[in-house]
Amino acid sequence: MFDEEHLMAMLTSGQEVQVRAMLEAHLKKRPADALANKIMAMIHGAHMEDEKALGYLQRAAYAAPRDGQIRFMLANVQLGLRKYKESLASYKECLKLVPGDVAGADGAGKCLISLGRLDEGRRMFESAISANPNIADAYGNYATALVHIGKADEALAIARSGLDRLPENASLLEFVAYTSNFPHTVDNEFVRQVHERWGRAIARERAGAPSPRVHADRTPDRALKVGFLSGDFTRHACALFMAPAIQNFDRSKVIPHCYSTTHVSDGGDQLFRSCCTFRDLAEASLDQTAAAIAADEIDILIDCSGLTQGQRLRALIPRCAPVQATWLGYPNTTGVPTMDWRIVDALTDPPDSQWQCCERIARIDGCFLCFSPDRDAPAPAPTPAVTNPAEPVIFGSFNRMTKVNAQTLDAWAAVLKAVPDSRMLVKLRIMSDELLREAQELFVSRGIEASRITAVPFTQSAQEHALMYARMDVALDAFPYNGTTTTCEASWMGVPVIVLAGDSHRSRVGLSLNTALGQTDLIAPDIESYVKIAQMLAADRAALGRRKLGLRAAMNASILCDGPGYARRFEQTLRGMWLDCCGKAR
Repeated sequence: MFDEEHLMAMLTSGQEVQVRAMLEAHLKKRPADALANKIMAMIHGAHMEDEKALGYLQRAAYAAPRDGQIRFMLANVQLGLRKYKESLASYKECLKLVPGDVAGADGAGKCLISLGRLDEGRRMFESAISANPNIADAYGNYATALVHIGKADEALAIARSGLDRLPENASLLEFVAYTSNFPHTVDNEFVRQVHERWGRAIARERAGAPSPRVHADRTPDRALKVGFLSGDFTRHACALFMAPAIQNFDRSKVIPHCYSTTHVSDGGDQLFRSCCTFRDLAEASLDQTAAAIAADEIDILIDCSGLTQGQRLRALIPRCAPVQATWLGYPNTTGVPTMDWRIVDALTDPPDSQWQCCERIARIDGCFLCFSPDRDAPAPAPTPAVTNPAEPVIFGSFNRMTKVNAQTLDAWAAVLKAVPDSRMLVKLRIMSDELLREAQELFVSRGIEASRITAVPFTQSAQEHALMYARMDVALDAFPYNGTTTTCEASWMGVPVIVLAGDSHRSRVGLSLNTALGQTDLIAPDIESYVKIAQMLAADRAALGRRKLGLRAAMNASILCDGPGYARRFEQTLRGMWLDCCGKAR
């Protein structure tokens, strides 16, 4: 018999080849050995070989039907392979073995929702909360599932009920802080306060952490080592905005370093590896992350993730660089007490908005973003509506439905009423008949026929995604959480985007982007104007056609696609932050 602890120790010490050989030889003699199959499945799982892991786990589960861990591993692999029915059955077996198990209920609930059995999914998550009222994950799992199907208001209510019982729980505070960006009913004061509460919670967690040795060189005019800490050095949307600056910095002024926290390996990191010092910190602990940054003697460390997936904000407590800032990946304050600056622009964050941030505001001249468009994307082409007045105008939004709250829906319904026979195209993360009906009902309840609403699924193919824009005449931005990548992609594909200028950064990104694009006539100060702009575009099909065909060229010539110019403006902002640190502020 094998000893599991010994085998795991061998794997941890890098002896995978030896362990695999031992197990393969053993399984030829005893193919039904549960432990050997389980360890082989773990090895394949670590290499993202889920199909191979599945076979081993099926044999292990057959050999040890009452082993809850093996059954749970099997359920997880089946879920990852989108075998929802099989996964649901496996999770239910787990719950028989451990009634009320939070993780088992989470998996079963996800399967039920993915199968379109929404009400059953809800009951599954609710049963986990009832059985475990003092476990934060019970609330967090349910709330996260609701976010994925576009129910941010409900998700926030569930998470806040968890906070009522567990007011200092960092994971619930993080969820509430992040999700509070979506609903229009949450005021900016609450948003800032809950971010601050989360910042204090993680500061308490890190109270005993070792302090990295931060360098003391405060020479004001030397080249600056600037680190970018991100979980998105992949084929991720944020990489499209990081690349123009990092590629184009004048190395006599800014020497970029990239610190990657992701396990994803899809080739998206190659561009960054080729143009600067690149550190893979996916396996690093918080202390190791901070130590690596400090060892490189970084002058300004820029967090690019905020409270999104892959973030390492805790590594910035205690500080690991003389100046710490946040930029790009998150539309709000971080709440982190050691975060010095937030890099934005004068339109997203005007002078009277400082109170919304825990950090000081540093503004890049012009737009705070620069976009790397897909140069291989198909050229914009006239849509049926601009060549044939009898064809309906297609409005649309490819923003996540999480961003689509009641106020946004009211505005979209008003647009559809103001433009008779028009249609609306939206994207759903999970496509099922029940969720499609729910999406249509959001409009039906506002007086719009279901037949006027079309949903399309998320796609992994950039080419398919780009071609979906060929079906759309005019994009309607969401608010208060505006689109960013979606606005840039739509514009590049010749789809004008109507935006509403709000009163916080997350609701003013569209204002900044359309200003940079020279599309200021598509910026609405209020919902009435938002609807009128849509009417104006739909009424003059010839003008709409000209705008669509000219939008890519206008974008290409704008500051939004001027990487070198953007890098110069970014350098000036970084220098100002550094001079402030040196006590020589301009």
